[in-house]
Amino acid sequence: MDMEKIERAKSTIWDFGNEILYNLCKEHFEHLNEEVIITKTLFIGRIYAAAIERRKIKIDQINNDNFYITKVAPAFKNSNLDSNLKILKNSSLNNIWEILTTHKELQNILKKITNLDKRSFSSKYLHFHLPDLFFIYDTRAVNSMNENYPQKIPNKYREIINSEHVDREYAKFFCKCLLLKEQLESESTETITPRILDNILIHP
Repeated sequence: MDMEKIERAKSTIWDFGNEILYNLCKEHFEHLNEEVIITKTLFIGRIYAAAIERRKIKIDQINNDNFYITKVAPAFKNSNLDSNLKILKNSSLNNIWEILTTHKELQNILKKITNLDKRSFSSKYLHFHLPDLFFIYDTRAVNSMNENYPQKIPNKYREIINSEHVDREYAKFFCKCLLLKEQLESESTETITPRILDNILIHP
């Protein structure tokens, strides 16, 4: 890969806004307070075009504001998310199983209140809490990966990808990101973080 492309990916016009979200999640890491939960989910979801309030069928006719108050905040507050994040806080990308099962558990939490997988939101939300562990999943990144950096997933990851305890689509994307990260780092002296990798994928 062109080293200039990696250099460009280290900084973008969106860094200032992203840093606000990183700091928000760093300073308010846990999910104990309804106001904090609503702010984090609302900001990350809407800024990153993955809002939780987009749900399959609005049977309950709850408006979006009340949905965050009566559904989203309690769902996060009563979950095991904080326990999972604390375990991962001192982990590395080598802890693939723990990373992917945490992503799946957040998906399960959100599916109960939206009837949708919320694969993209879950990856983005977790990324801002643990930016060195979670790759950002969305349609643009997936399409770019498949078109510009096709990766064949090694057999060693197959058992994890096929497990019912992970989301298969995110797991495949995660493993491809991991392989691309390793490839780029072997070709350069740079550490390729999930954020840098996302910038490379979005601006190939």
